[in-house]
Amino acid sequence: MKPQKANKSIQVITIILTIVLFTTNSYAQSNTPSKKAKLFIEQAMEENKLPSLSIAVSYKGDVVFAEALGFSNIENKVKASAKSVYRVGSISKSITATQIMLLKQQGKIDINTFIMDYCGAFPDKGVLITSKQLLSHLGGIRHYNFNSPDLKKEYYSLTRYSSSAHSLDIFKTDSLVSNPGTKHHYSSYGYSILGCIIENIEKTSFQKAIKKNIFNLVKMNQSTVDIPEQIIPYRVSAYERLRDGTWANTPPVDLSNKYPGGGILSTPTDLVKFGNSLLQFQILNKESTEEMWTPLNTSNGSSTNYALGWRVSDDKKEIYHGGSSAGGTSYLYIRPEEQLVIAFCSNSSWSNSRHEFVQKLATLFKD
Repeated sequence: MKPQKANKSIQVITIILTIVLFTTNSYAQSNTPSKKAKLFIEQAMEENKLPSLSIAVSYKGDVVFAEALGFSNIENKVKASAKSVYRVGSISKSITATQIMLLKQQGKIDINTFIMDYCGAFPDKGVLITSKQLLSHLGGIRHYNFNSPDLKKEYYSLTRYSSSAHSLDIFKTDSLVSNPGTKHHYSSYGYSILGCIIENIEKTSFQKAIKKNIFNLVKMNQSTVDIPEQIIPYRVSAYERLRDGTWANTPPVDLSNKYPGGGILSTPTDLVKFGNSLLQFQILNKESTEEMWTPLNTSNGSSTNYALGWRVSDDKKEIYHGGSSAGGTSYLYIRPEEQLVIAFCSNSSWSNSRHEFVQKLATLFKD
């Protein structure tokens, strides 16, 4: 072969190899778990018509993915980021439950005795109601009355309550909806009583107690209770979608009526830190964590699939809790055996199954 032709052949081969390597590398990058997850987020935003969606994933103690898409504020076109702070709704219950279990671990509370021993603001109902029953929604305390004309007054409360004990005024004179232990009746207000218990034992406000014992310990630096007038960096605006498909600001709300059951603000990254702290026994020891994640049955043996502030799958391999609030949706999902923690938040309601979404997302980050 002549030198000129040989050189030309080498150049052609080099170009072909470069194209092949570039194409392979590009495909590999687009096929990574993070790239797939980002596409997954885009799809979920479209299907659920969300203004923004923020997700964090931790595997074996390390955050391997943290991404946010969409707008934290639609009017001003402020893009959401991993620092965006959302209403996490009922994930607040999981945080409150952890605080109660810490008090138990410290010998400061017996969760199997009368709640009035620790919260005198709640009246005697003539039957034994325990903290353990409240944690598992077996206490017979009512939830929001969805058939009442006062629902909006409760769900979109504008009243500022000075403490959890003060917020009991909403329901403390109401009759029990069932005898304690007999039925699983989901109740955010039951957690308000737990907030009262925390305040009395710790001799401080609910928010100061969880900040000291959980947020500061785990370095959940962007987590706090939702105080409307307070300046909270990166707080998102809350939205609801109208029937015609347009966005509207969620009506004003003061969540001091239910801080322990649904009034905390956080980020997916902070929630993942919280999940990891439980897997690593940073807040609670192994015995307390296992007790908190053990589902309870009703007095007749019926399964509830609900432990102490957490939901548990039938096979016990998934620990999780969702949250829905005025202008906020959230989910915290833990697979202890795999050391996998996923959290996501949005600033509007979610229409599809959040659990199916997070299960599919989890498959992207397994070995």
